[in-house]
Amino acid sequence: MRTLNELKKFVREAVAVLGRQQDLAAWELYCSSGEHKVVRLNYTSDIPSRGIEEFKSLEADGFAVRIVTRRDPHETGSASIAGDFSMGAVREAVSRARHALIVDRHFPGLPAEPRRLHNSESAGAGHSDLMRSGDAVLAAAAWEIIAGAISEFEQQAPLKLSHPGLVLGGDLSLICDRVAIGSSAFEDIRVDDSAHFVSSVTVLIEGFDAKGTATAVGGSRAEMQQAASALGRSAVGRALELRHGERPDGGRYPVVLGPQPIAEILNYVVMPSLTTRAFEAASSVYHGRFGAEVMDPRLSLLDEPAAVESPLRRRTTCEGLPSENTELIRGGRLVGLLSTFYDRHRLMNDDRRDEKLGHAARELKADFPPRSAYRLGEGAARRFDSHPAANATNVMMRTRNGVEQAELLAAIGDGIYVGRVWYTYPINGQRAGDVTCTISGDSFVIRAGKVAAPLAPNCLRINANIEQIFAQPLAISRQSEPAIVWGAPELYFVPALAVKDLALAGIGATWSD
Repeated sequence: MRTLNELKKFVREAVAVLGRQQDLAAWELYCSSGEHKVVRLNYTSDIPSRGIEEFKSLEADGFAVRIVTRRDPHETGSASIAGDFSMGAVREAVSRARHALIVDRHFPGLPAEPRRLHNSESAGAGHSDLMRSGDAVLAAAAWEIIAGAISEFEQQAPLKLSHPGLVLGGDLSLICDRVAIGSSAFEDIRVDDSAHFVSSVTVLIEGFDAKGTATAVGGSRAEMQQAASALGRSAVGRALELRHGERPDGGRYPVVLGPQPIAEILNYVVMPSLTTRAFEAASSVYHGRFGAEVMDPRLSLLDEPAAVESPLRRRTTCEGLPSENTELIRGGRLVGLLSTFYDRHRLMNDDRRDEKLGHAARELKADFPPRSAYRLGEGAARRFDSHPAANATNVMMRTRNGVEQAELLAAIGDGIYVGRVWYTYPINGQRAGDVTCTISGDSFVIRAGKVAAPLAPNCLRINANIEQIFAQPLAISRQSEPAIVWGAPELYFVPALAVKDLALAGIGATWSD
């Protein structure tokens, strides 16, 4: 990866080139250096395996230029170039941007705001030692995960099977990025960097029809090493707890949704609806309900780019503006939206704004500061060749009057505890709020408010509407926990929720009410 000093030097020199272009009224230069390394875990006890697969690396260095002409304040063009940080490349990008000019009547100009340092930035936060971690560090952590899993299985497996069918899969990913931004609207160069790891480990024990999962996130080598020593062991332990699970018939059940299922449903249905772009496009599940109660009053939802609980921190948006907290839902009411500078302007000047937001928005004098515009590629790393879009960094669900785990189970009596889902996606269009997902493991049958038996993986599928989940839960967990959604560019810190009468379809059966 290129250093911040290298990126700043390039921006400083490129700014001088752009400033000499007489036909330009304004311009913006965005450059980034990003690295996303993935170690795939692939161990099987009964057939030959590599243990870990060849590293997959998605590295992207480059810059993007956006220009505005003097002849029309709405005429703008953009272009990007990978790898080449020469002044010749800057001139080439400007030429390409001129050939790509369009007149966009919604274009509000470039963002302009004085730089305001966060305390964390001025103290030098964000310079994680993960930035300097090479392949050897990742490989050592991956092998430790596998060794821990094998050791735990040999110590804890109740039977010595000739063919246990121990299968370990998952990944260990390291995501790092650095960005530098210059603009004719800024007097300075805006920079940011971030580094964190995520890991998800799944263990199958075919001899016991068992499956268990363990996950971890962190922002330092020490945290990675600590996670590596525990992940494999924890996943095996969970799998052994869940052996020989029951397979209930489909039907309507009271259900406790653990943090990971809640994070998945938020990620695929709720968060895409909480942006100014979604409201402007009339595709939000909360269309016309700004200011209204959309969740239980005990629930609040916000984005915290610098959350102390999280290893992922962003201090500057990809538009060069300060990243700040955005309250989305406060005490159940929709009070804020994630936004870019462009999308905020477009929604606020939409002739049908009151219809799309709801009439309460005008009374509340709704405004949507552009605090969450990021150029993201696959995963959480920022990329020069992506366009700014509204995206959360750390999704925090806060609770009021929460209860302990035992009270959650007691609230549903006889039902299902869902610890993990996959294949989650909205159905019937984003605006409908309908969601479906398969219960993939880490789940239990609950009887008389107690854990009675493990649930077999992949035997039931949830079909629900988000109103059933978030509007009137039976009970809410007191604590929020970190949860990973595979491939998502944000992290989630959410509680478990107990809900009633959720439709669970047997795998292979159809969904019917």
